[in-house]
Amino acid sequence: PQGRVRVDMPGGIAHALILSQLAQFQARFPDIYLMIGINDCQVDLIQDGVDCVIRTGRLHDSTLVARHLGELRWITCATPSYLNQQGIPKNLKDLQFHRAVHYFANTTRRTGELHFVEAGEKVVVPVTGTVAANETGLYIKLGLAGGGLMQLAEILVVDHLRTGDLVEVLADVRPEPVPVSLIYPHHRFLSPAMRAFAD
Repeated sequence: PQGRVRVDMPGGIAHALILSQLAQFQARFPDIYLMIGINDCQVDLIQDGVDCVIRTGRLHDSTLVARHLGELRWITCATPSYLNQQGIPKNLKDLQFHRAVHYFANTTRRTGELHFVEAGEKVVVPVTGTVAANETGLYIKLGLAGGGLMQLAEILVVDHLRTGDLVEVLADVRPEPVPVSLIYPHHRFLSPAMRAFAD
């Protein structure tokens, strides 16, 4: 396979998953030129000339072809210094005494919520905060700076969890896993290069 493939994805996915596989992909397919766009906001595949996107979350656009790639396990975490100061939340009621680093995207205005699954039921808890970000790298840095609780895919902070820079809390009520999908337009012919990347 040869040719150019333009793919767009969230920054966290690119850094945590794609980057580690890139050398192997390039060794196997040296004639494929990858254009990797990093964007936590959704792009318009047709208007922006993108061949495919990797997206997390539930999909709403039925005019696109979606290929399920897997799921990301989400966790709630914070720095030890924040938890020493505010206390470790033992249950969802304890969240009234906490603050969170908020994340916002173009598709939603509700930034001050954390999501959980308790006794099989989805629970949304409003948590106060003083800062919000719309880019994963900045979001993580704000949390590492002691900004409060964060909720994100475990793979994005696995190294920080391993070193103890971040600590998971409320593990018994983790949010439901978030699906990851590869998406491309119906009408676009899947070139061999695009198919190789998708596989």
